[in-house]
Amino acid sequence: MRRGRAWTVWKIAACDFRLTMREKSAVLWIFLMPLAFITFFGLSFGGGSGRTPLATLTVENNDGGFLSADLVSLLEGENYFIQMSDTLPDGADPVRTLVIPEGFTDGGLGRGKVELVLLRERGSNENAGRAASAAVFRSLARLVSGLVEIEDGLIREGSESIVIRGDTLYGSLLIVSKDGPGMAAVVEQRMDTMLVRPSNVTVRSERAGRGIEIPGGFQSSVPGNLVMFVLMTMLFSGAAITAERQGGLLKRIGMSPAGKGDIVAGKLLGRIFIGVAQIIFLLAAGKLLFRISLGNDIGGLFLLMLAFTFAMGSLSILFGSLLSDPDQVTSLGVITAMAMSALGGCWWPLEMVSAPLRVVAYCLPTGWTINGIHRLISFGMGTAAVLPHIAVLTLFGIVFLAAGAKRLKWDV
Repeated sequence: MRRGRAWTVWKIAACDFRLTMREKSAVLWIFLMPLAFITFFGLSFGGGSGRTPLATLTVENNDGGFLSADLVSLLEGENYFIQMSDTLPDGADPVRTLVIPEGFTDGGLGRGKVELVLLRERGSNENAGRAASAAVFRSLARLVSGLVEIEDGLIREGSESIVIRGDTLYGSLLIVSKDGPGMAAVVEQRMDTMLVRPSNVTVRSERAGRGIEIPGGFQSSVPGNLVMFVLMTMLFSGAAITAERQGGLLKRIGMSPAGKGDIVAGKLLGRIFIGVAQIIFLLAAGKLLFRISLGNDIGGLFLLMLAFTFAMGSLSILFGSLLSDPDQVTSLGVITAMAMSALGGCWWPLEMVSAPLRVVAYCLPTGWTINGIHRLISFGMGTAAVLPHIAVLTLFGIVFLAAGAKRLKWDV
């Protein structure tokens, strides 16, 4: 492209970008409305990053003995937020509560039956509830194993209060703790020593094969609304082309030395500038405000979104060339954006829909884009994993641009 034509394309693009950013309504829809939608949908689907949430567990301790205190300490070591029931603010309702009964310590030392109760509020996050249950079981297992080890040590030391005769165990740690002055403190000290000791056996759990966790909360809301609002911004910009055709502005530009190709390229480049500004702003907001992961390959993410912006900018030119009324472009743009967003997975994870609907999603640019974004930011893949997505989106853009350029006329 000669320098003169390149300068013409640049001036058209810069003018469109500048005029768009001067409009308050455009700034509202490009930058502010997406944040409101991200917040609403993110909180509606659980907030957080979409991974297993940090469980909040309220503990109602009716015992007061050292074993119940050790149980609470072990739960805190499980990396869960522990809230004691007597420190809850007035009027606050716990989401899930572990009730430690009276006599828990004596029951544990005496090998008696002790019943713990884990209550969960209706409608609370099930993943967090299951995580809390697992934490309670792990903590109890460590507590019981510590008691067994203390019993074994006392038996080996020749304690008279806990002995093995034949196949039967006589006595208990409860009897030992009451055997003489200071014995309760000895048992408690031994338990504390064992609980802070590193575990001899660790268990690592990981997914077999290629199983992946469905994104939720803000980890799903940010990409979905990013794609939806970039799509809406691009489609609504098609109304500006129709308005320029209707008002004769495009005809006057067409009578200048600028050729039709220059004008189409300038209009497309201007829309790409707008889309890139919107993408950078929303991704930064996702990282800084909503604390989502942007993955390990920012370059791949930018290339994917640039391909999507190219495809949707080309579609906006096609819309502007097909319709003769700006209001028609806006109305059709709303309908198209909503349909492509819903079917493409912007409103809910594609993993949740039926197989036929997933096929429909991959017939649309939004479906390819959402899948590619989650590969990068939710599942930790690299650019190579989204190269097919970038190629498909680029092909969409070429088809839309060719059709729009061929159909574009200077007037209506």
